[in-house]
Amino acid sequence: MSQRRTEAFLLRLVLEDEPRDPEQWHGRVQHVASGDEQMFRTLQEALTFIRYRCEQSKERNIALDDLPPPFP
Repeated sequence: MSQRRTEAFLLRLVLEDEPRDPEQWHGRVQHVASGDEQMFRTLQEALTFIRYRCEQSKERNIALDDLPPPFP
């Protein structure tokens, strides 16, 4: 059974005078829990970073779930 988790990201967009095409937006994306951030020149780059951080967080959560409880 899959478990639900929440990840938070801060997205800063720079919109030029005529922001008609979202593929031309650029800015910075930050993973709140780790503080990791990356600048992006396309929305696809931002989504790639978000996907990567979510996968890293999932692997870390699985490893922590495998640990025994701290108190008997």
